[in-house]
Amino acid sequence: MRLLKLVAIAAIGLVAAYGCIDEDNHGPCDVHDDMPPAVPTGVNSITGDGYVIVYWNPVYEEDLAGYGVYRSHTEFGQYTLIGVVDRGENTEFQDDDLTNGVTYYYAVDAFDYEGNESDLSYETVDDTPRPEGWDFAWPTKQFHPEDAGIAIVPDDYDVPVLLPYSSAGAQYYLNVDGFGCIRIVPLRDQLGFPNLIQDFGYTTSPDDVSEAPTQGWSTCEDGVEVILAHTYILKTATGYYGKFRVSEMGSDGIMIYWAFQGQRGSTELAPPRGASPQRG
Repeated sequence: MRLLKLVAIAAIGLVAAYGCIDEDNHGPCDVHDDMPPAVPTGVNSITGDGYVIVYWNPVYEEDLAGYGVYRSHTEFGQYTLIGVVDRGENTEFQDDDLTNGVTYYYAVDAFDYEGNESDLSYETVDDTPRPEGWDFAWPTKQFHPEDAGIAIVPDDYDVPVLLPYSSAGAQYYLNVDGFGCIRIVPLRDQLGFPNLIQDFGYTTSPDDVSEAPTQGWSTCEDGVEVILAHTYILKTATGYYGKFRVSEMGSDGIMIYWAFQGQRGSTELAPPRGASPQRG
């Protein structure tokens, strides 16, 4: 077994006995099943705010009883059982009450009615939950300059912070250009390093953006135009990634959904079902 399990699955309590004829034709005898189920495959995850959903491909064996979900704080460390999913239920498990910005590693095994357990999945998946929020009002510089700047500071806050657009701590601000268009303008930090932004384009849901790209940033000093239902990707000068989607807009500002990753350098924002595992 490649990974160490700290907690074994409790005995199932159901013994499967199979009838047979012994070699002397003296009648039925019992055969004990000591063959474990196949190892689960396709382990993956969905990032949430304080939670992670782990999912995997089903194992198709007649005596399958269920699955065990294991978690570790390191990829090759000790994995502890955190939940059991019975056969017939969805092949997924939600791990709640997690700390945003902390990376967790997951693996899954399968067990049968005899209590035989497979090895832990040969593929593991890591996930870093991150905060998110809806209906965040962001005013323009012309309407409310004291709150037109915005900053993502995961070390100090778990929500975006509104600041004066001229504040040294502001990373982006909202401006109305000479054509009446609202633009998101990226700023530089006190050391001269740029905060970056790009328009990901039209999205039907914030989760359409699962992973922040690492290139393709806007080079326009005037920023990018705000368009309703577009999602924008951020990379701060301090190395944090985030995203927001415009849900409403008017002449004095916009309303956004937001999410940002609290682990510096992590591009993981909300991997959708079916995405390939991302290792930290």
